Amino acid sequence: MLLASHLAPLSGNKKLMSAPLVIAHRGASAYRPENTLEAFELGIQQGADGIEFDLVTTKDQELVIRHENTLSGTTNVQTLESFTNKRRNGELHNSPTTDWFSEDFTLSELKQLKAVERLPDQRPGSAVFDNQFEIPTFKDLLAADFIAKKLLVVELKSGSHLNHLSKTIGELAAEDIKASTADCEYFIESFDLEVLLDAKKHLSDTSANYLFALEDTSLKEFDLQYLAQNLQGLTISIEMLFAEDWVGSCHEVGLQVWAYTARAEEASTSIDEYYERIIETGVDAIFADHPDLLRRVLSDRG
Repeated sequence: MLLASHLAPLSGNKKLMSAPLVIAHRGASAYRPENTLEAFELGIQQGADGIEFDLVTTKDQELVIRHENTLSGTTNVQTLESFTNKRRNGELHNSPTTDWFSEDFTLSELKQLKAVERLPDQRPGSAVFDNQFEIPTFKDLLAADFIAKKLLVVELKSGSHLNHLSKTIGELAAEDIKASTADCEYFIESFDLEVLLDAKKHLSDTSANYLFALEDTSLKEFDLQYLAQNLQGLTISIEMLFAEDWVGSCHEVGLQVWAYTARAEEASTSIDEYYERIIETGVDAIFADHPDLLRRVLSDRG
């Protein structure tokens, strides 16, 4: 395991982190448009142990790195006349929407788009870089030198883009991972347990790890023993982290707990106190939009 220095042994072959890992959430997304190679590289330069990113699929079944399969919020697609006719009615998160969808674009078409900041009012510094960076594929990231010896949290996104595949998204991700020579550690993540377990099946001959992502749920809704038999950990929202003792309950059965998303803009007092409150829960890893600030607080703690 590349991260053995961060791990403390538990019973059997389970391991739990002794100090929280810093995970650059979609890269250093407070400083560069998210889910771009430039955001990822900056996150690593700022001291992150690894990066988290999202995979969706194209019409020709390539894996591209976008937050979701609708494109208007994170690309300049709506400014390009050549793609006006691709805007259509569809569905996002089980709700009707009208947008441009990744599954309607070939990879060559998506490569004509540029990334834009999703929250320009909140992140004007990132928005300065609008229309500069291309939309990366999973293969592009795996070929990047800066991921060497780092951790990759690969989130497999559910959505209408999965309805057009002849292979599952887990199988496609497994093929890219197996074809790569990247020297990194993989944590496969999804909010869809079926998608996650399918990916595990296709990666059964690798040393990948698996994280089940949860939102707006409580401890009583899950069989932690079952999850611990099949996965390495859970990723939960910071709101959930503070609402119940997820860390104690999960550590008791050998599950790691990773928390998302630490955003310095949400600090009600000082930024240091904001991060300290998260760290003191004993969480194993923290997804951060400002990995440099979180790393500084951890370094100041010694």
